[in-house]
Amino acid sequence: MIELKKVVIIGAGASGLAAAIVLKRRGFDVTLLEKNHQVGKKILVTGSGKCNYFNEVFETKYFTSKRKEKLEEIITEENIKNTKQFLTSLGIIPKIKNGYYYPSSLKAVSIQNSLLTEIKNLNIQVLYDKTVIDIKKEEHFLIQTEQEIMKAESVIIATGSRAYFDTEEPNLILNTLKTMGHTIVPIYPGLVQLEAKGNYFKEWAGIRLDAKLSFYHEQIGKKEVSGELQLTDYGISGICTLILSNTIVPLLKKENQKITINFLDCLNIDTIKEAQAYLENRNQLLPNRTLDELFDTILDYKLTNLLLKLSNIPLHTKMKEVKKEQLEIFLSNLVSFPLLITGSKSYKHAQICLGGVDINEINSTTMESKIIPNLYIIGEALDVNGECGGYNLGFAWMSGLLSGNGVKKS
Repeated sequence: MIELKKVVIIGAGASGLAAAIVLKRRGFDVTLLEKNHQVGKKILVTGSGKCNYFNEVFETKYFTSKRKEKLEEIITEENIKNTKQFLTSLGIIPKIKNGYYYPSSLKAVSIQNSLLTEIKNLNIQVLYDKTVIDIKKEEHFLIQTEQEIMKAESVIIATGSRAYFDTEEPNLILNTLKTMGHTIVPIYPGLVQLEAKGNYFKEWAGIRLDAKLSFYHEQIGKKEVSGELQLTDYGISGICTLILSNTIVPLLKKENQKITINFLDCLNIDTIKEAQAYLENRNQLLPNRTLDELFDTILDYKLTNLLLKLSNIPLHTKMKEVKKEQLEIFLSNLVSFPLLITGSKSYKHAQICLGGVDINEINSTTMESKIIPNLYIIGEALDVNGECGGYNLGFAWMSGLLSGNGVKKS
């Protein structure tokens, strides 16, 4: 006879661990099923190993979702306050830099250890190396793993996504939820590097700089992102690229997308006219220098040389020697460099996945399914996708707390 468990949580990542801790503190018996041999594995790779786990400015404008208006019912001032209090209750002391929350140790393992310590102190059962391949709902839930079948009164789905580790379980769970009646918003890699069309990428590969990416789509409007940009042998990477990818990647299924790069954003220059005025002033300040010399200390020399080449201006040319139309092309390349985005890197390179369960089918105060009673869906399994900056982990904690407080006592 199969033992009936009170609550089974599928996935021991950030959202699942938060839900388990809250439930145990409420007096529930909880069983965590984790496909890996450790909990919070993905936490260790966030924030380049420093774990950017929250953000001081936690607003819906930093998220993408098919149901943005519904997201506003989840991300509230009260829920933000409760999330911070929960993290404090684990003993986590933040180091806040530009609004980004890191553990004071600047070590992601500190966050993992804080969660694991609380899990152990609360005697929460964690079953490792358990991949769930199917869920059925009869009188109770029947959860099938590769080794056995479990029975539960309530189930919390906290499986995360395919991003980074590219494991199969999230896909199996989403397919199961679809057969059970849920709508699944199409899945794509998110916060991911973008591939572009060009025969010059080897010349700019390895360059890092602060820049601004601009994108326009008639249905979405204009989106601009400033930050660190990495130029690569396949296209672009860096924080601003990852943020913009959340908007662009779903559109790539239909057609390539055009963006522009402003390489002079660090100088607060946005237009060709402003760029020309700056260059003329710099030329007067530094007479007898060539164009590439005028950009020393401003741009990487490899980038300057490439932009001159693409503008048909020979190296070591002085400004007075440049033809008007060549100068206009060069200035345009500086502030509005065109780039055709053709694709993105795979799920293994992505930090998150876009898409997931439609949040219109979720109770925003408890995270319970409106379609399947006693089933709760949290974290990255939902169609809620944040930018870089602690937003995705922040939503994981928040949705975990809501589900942990939302499970009903029989």
